[in-house]
Amino acid sequence: MTTLKISNKEVGPYLEDLQKRVEARWNKTVEKTRFMTDLEKGKLPLSTIQLFYSNWGAFVPVINSLYMVQFYKHLSFFVSNVDLMETYTHKVLDEFGHPEPPGHIKILISSGKALSLTADQILTRPMMPEARALTDFHRTLVNDGAMHEYWASVLWEGAFGWSCMRWYKALTKHYKLTPKQADYFHKHHEADTQDHLGREAHSSVTKHVLRRILTKGVTERPGYPFEYCALTPVDLYCQMLDACYEKAKAGVRVSKK
Repeated sequence: MTTLKISNKEVGPYLEDLQKRVEARWNKTVEKTRFMTDLEKGKLPLSTIQLFYSNWGAFVPVINSLYMVQFYKHLSFFVSNVDLMETYTHKVLDEFGHPEPPGHIKILISSGKALSLTADQILTRPMMPEARALTDFHRTLVNDGAMHEYWASVLWEGAFGWSCMRWYKALTKHYKLTPKQADYFHKHHEADTQDHLGREAHSSVTKHVLRRILTKGVTERPGYPFEYCALTPVDLYCQMLDACYEKAKAGVRVSKK
């Protein structure tokens, strides 16, 4: 096993470089998919968007809940670094309380309804294997891995936030959604990429916690090096988009139940 420990002077540039590589991977893969290029042109069928949204919707409560599991599982870290509890709690308030409880789940359902999907179709429909891979990767890191693995694995939030603006513009320009109806994507662009409501951008919260973890030192377990944990979710999200594109093209639709 490899020990990774970075000095206070070097940890900031190291994380900025890693985030840039995550974003470069995202721009080279996710943003170049037929799914995203067709979406931005308004050529992506609504059925394909619905198939993606139903799979993404099932992912959202899982990833938000895993954030809470991290707090309990690594409570000793947070009570030993009380200053980080404030920034951590702000993100919790954002995910579960903004604009009102149950937070982002509420606007997830609202935007889904504008796409003609019910709450059950968004939240409880069984996920495609190609989409579940992203969910289970995060879940595995939280349940089986060390603390740094999970935090590395959410460095893609910033890239997703910028992608949300592309979603928002496409849905309001080509698919006749009002700004309010497309608010899930607008809110996530704001939350993931910008300081807002007196709170840090979600992507900044992640780097804030990682700086502290890395300066204390981490041990990489075989098969899960730090950078692998950071980059793999990008590939798995891309896999979800590609699968939705191909399956919708083949006639797979969201179940009415």
